[in-house]
Amino acid sequence: MDFKRLKYFQTVVEEGAISSAARRIPLAQPALSRQLLLLEDEVGTTLLTRSRHGVRLTAAGESFYRDTRRLLGEFEQAKRNARRIADGQFGELRLGVTVMHLWVPQIIGLLNRFREQYPEVTLKVESVLSGPQVDAIRRGRLDAGMLFFPPEDDDCLCSHCLYEDYLVLVTSATSRLARQPPRYLSELNDENFIWFDRSATPVYHDKLIHAFQREGFTPHVVQEGTDNATMLCLVAAGMGCSILPAMTMAGAPEGVVSHRLEDLKLALPLMLVWRRDSGLSAVRRLIEIAETESLATDDDADA
Repeated sequence: MDFKRLKYFQTVVEEGAISSAARRIPLAQPALSRQLLLLEDEVGTTLLTRSRHGVRLTAAGESFYRDTRRLLGEFEQAKRNARRIADGQFGELRLGVTVMHLWVPQIIGLLNRFREQYPEVTLKVESVLSGPQVDAIRRGRLDAGMLFFPPEDDDCLCSHCLYEDYLVLVTSATSRLARQPPRYLSELNDENFIWFDRSATPVYHDKLIHAFQREGFTPHVVQEGTDNATMLCLVAAGMGCSILPAMTMAGAPEGVVSHRLEDLKLALPLMLVWRRDSGLSAVRRLIEIAETESLATDDDADA
C-alpha cells in the first residue's frame, strides 16, 4: 500500500473537503480525487461519501481512518529510528571486553562517556578473551572489541590504541616470592606456575612465551585457568605464581600481590578493534570518543 496515498486520505479527513486538502498538500484537486478512488479500489470499499458540502467518513472509513492513523504514526517513528541508527544515535552496540578490563578506569571512562553522549544506544557488553573477540568481530557477532594483540596482517580489521599496560609477577602475599621478590624471569624456572591454555587466545599466548624464552624462562605449569580472574584466584589459593597484565590487580582477590621484573618489558597495548567495513554508525561514535580521549591524554603529557 502507498503510504503517500494514506497521508492524502488522512489530510482529506482532517480538512473535511477535498479542495482544502488539495491546497494543504499541495496537489491538484483532480489528482487528489483520483488518488482517493485508487485507495478505495485497493481497500475494496467506499471510505468517503462526497457532497457539495464536503466529505464524510463511512463506517468502514472511520475504522480505516483510525487504523491507518496509528499505522502512519508507527511508520514515521520507524523512519526516525532508522535515521537515528544511521547517525549512531539509536540502536545497539555489541562490544567485547575481557573480564578484567571492565575494572580499568580508562575503559570505564570510555563506556561512561559513550553512554552520556548516546543514551539511546544500548551497550551490550560481553566478557570475551582477546582471541575469541577477533573471531567474533570478523564474523559480525560483535561490532567492536577491546583486546590485546589483534592480528597485524588482517586487512579487514582496524584498531586504535586505548592505553598501554605492562606485565607483572603475581604471587600469594604469604609466598616466599612475596617475601623475597625476584628481579629476573629466569629466577622463576623452578616455581609452580599458573598459566592458560594456548587455544584460548593463541597470539597473546605466543607473544608472552617468546618474551619468556628470550630471558631464559620456561614456565613449570602446574595449573591452568580459563581467564585472568580464574588465574588470580588460583594464585590467591597458593597454587603457584603467574605473569599477568598489571591492570588485573585492580580486581585481584585479597592476599595477592604483584612485582615488576627488570627484564619483563613486553608492552601490552590494549586496542579498540572493529571491522573496516562496519556500517554501524554507533561504532564510529565510539571510535571518535576514544580518539578524542587519546588526543586529550597526549596534550596533557605534552604540557
